[in-house]
Amino acid sequence: MPRQKLVTRYAIPLLGALGLSYAGFFTLAQANAPEAPPKQLNLPLESPYQHAISGSGLIEANTRNVVVGSYTAGIVQQVAVTEGDVVQAGAPLFMLDDRTAKADLAIRETELAAARAQHTSARVQLEDQKDQLRRAGNLTRGVSITTDRIERLTFAEQAAAAAVTVAEANVNAAQARLEAARVALAKLTMNAPVAGRVLKVNIRPGNFVEANGNQSPIVLGGDDPLYVRISIDENDLWRLKPQMEATGALRGNRDVRFPLTFVRIEPYVIPRKSLTGSTSERVDTRVIEVLYMINTSEKPLYIGQLVDVFIKADE
Repeated sequence: MPRQKLVTRYAIPLLGALGLSYAGFFTLAQANAPEAPPKQLNLPLESPYQHAISGSGLIEANTRNVVVGSYTAGIVQQVAVTEGDVVQAGAPLFMLDDRTAKADLAIRETELAAARAQHTSARVQLEDQKDQLRRAGNLTRGVSITTDRIERLTFAEQAAAAAVTVAEANVNAAQARLEAARVALAKLTMNAPVAGRVLKVNIRPGNFVEANGNQSPIVLGGDDPLYVRISIDENDLWRLKPQMEATGALRGNRDVRFPLTFVRIEPYVIPRKSLTGSTSERVDTRVIEVLYMINTSEKPLYIGQLVDVFIKADE
């Protein structure tokens, strides 16, 4: 057998065996190689203090959330604000259908005008009766005028005075009904009780609004400055003191931090209401709520946003 054919016969299987061996070795090496640590995209927050009390905080308005309701039930005629608007105290927010109230106001104004006219007529009659009685008093009784005539004039004057009193009462009653109609008309316009920013508008023209209902037509609150309400676990209450320094951190960006100024401690321990969603969080924990003021204009900070708070504590 020629030498060239011999080399060709054994070289090809040998090369195939070497390739399979290399592939197996590479696969085994990859399987036994240690896994690369995953890249941590969101590093956990670290306390800026050596000893700290940590807690979750909820950003809120400095006036708390003010739910503006309606004095009476009715159909919304106009909504004067939208979310994000800044309003002053007393500014109109929304108005209910006022056609019936305006008609009633016109009727009350007419009643008052009629009552005043009757009062004026009664006073004129009283003055006339007084003048007649005064003239009669200057005449000689029994000669120029009879005693019966004088008595009749006296009774007529008293009746005219009583008519004036009744007319004055009618005017006062009509005035009171007119004021009641004006109040009823004014109560169809809901005004802002405090200055602040409109946070939520849940009504549109044409919606029906109930008086003292469960719905929240408009929610507003003061956002300059913002407050943060911190829930401190009952196990840390013994370490909590007023005026303690604190720092807040924005969730999702550990580099956004802002100083906090102590406002007050609400000295009433309550069950936990604000939950962060952590799987290790207990719902049967009791907490005390502490208010701090946010000293920054850093955005975005919104009412209702959760932040992490660290309160400097003693060792």
